[in-house]
Amino acid sequence: MSTQSLKFQRVVHNALIFTISLFISFYSHIPFAFWVSATVLAIMLPLETSLIQDRIKSVFIGTIQGLTLFIPLWLLMDINSNLIFIIIPFTLAAMNFFLIHNFTRNIAFLNINLGIFLEYIQFGSYHFSYFLVARIMSIIIGVLLVWFGEILFTRRKNYGYYEFDSSINQLSITLNSIRDYFEQIKLGYKTSEHQLTVTQNLVQINSISDKIHNNYNSILLENDVKQIELLSKHYLPIPNLLKEYKLALLGIGYTISDDYHSISSTNFEQIRQQLNKISQILINHINILLQEKYL
Repeated sequence: MSTQSLKFQRVVHNALIFTISLFISFYSHIPFAFWVSATVLAIMLPLETSLIQDRIKSVFIGTIQGLTLFIPLWLLMDINSNLIFIIIPFTLAAMNFFLIHNFTRNIAFLNINLGIFLEYIQFGSYHFSYFLVARIMSIIIGVLLVWFGEILFTRRKNYGYYEFDSSINQLSITLNSIRDYFEQIKLGYKTSEHQLTVTQNLVQINSISDKIHNNYNSILLENDVKQIELLSKHYLPIPNLLKEYKLALLGIGYTISDDYHSISSTNFEQIRQQLNKISQILINHINILLQEKYL
């Protein structure tokens, strides 16, 4: 990894913020101060500006939701302590389910589980209000630390534009690679290998599409209206073109399947031409974006 690369700069930036959070955790007198570092780490795991901004909101909102739900659960368990054997499995299952489906809800149930464990398992001598105050303090400090870091480092360096430039360049390389691959294949030969390649290509295109979308949102956060208007003119057609491209790629995968290769040569050629046509339109838009200097 080059020291001049965007990824290296982002890693250094995240490491610096995390180091500051560790200093706060070790040397402050905040109760359960290690939660500050845990909060910073949870927010800054992605290396894309817009995802970090989304996580800042999710962690804050999820914490408020979780602590709000924790209070009635705590009162119920105070009335009947046996309810803990029902509540803990449910909250753990919910936390793991939302880990994939909804980050905000995941944080909410994480806070509920922390409250239950501290109150009833590890630190039973503490009142739940002590947990609430400590948790809110650590979340606020962690969120503010990441937020100020994003302002002082990320936006000042126009990370959004560099990230966007890198991702659309990656898309251009991928489109050219896919086009070259399908130009040389023949139906009926290495069919399973070709089907696997189509699947891998779809996964790769989906990944790059998500990255481009997140990077574009990162640019919107930087609030440079003039640059955003110039960029949007050439960017906005790309998402719809990518949807058409993925449909054509699925059509390619269908025509090279074992059961249909003998009767689908004409269809394959038509779809391949359509794929190349969409690819060329995409590359034209990308080349304009790469040539224009919005930074």
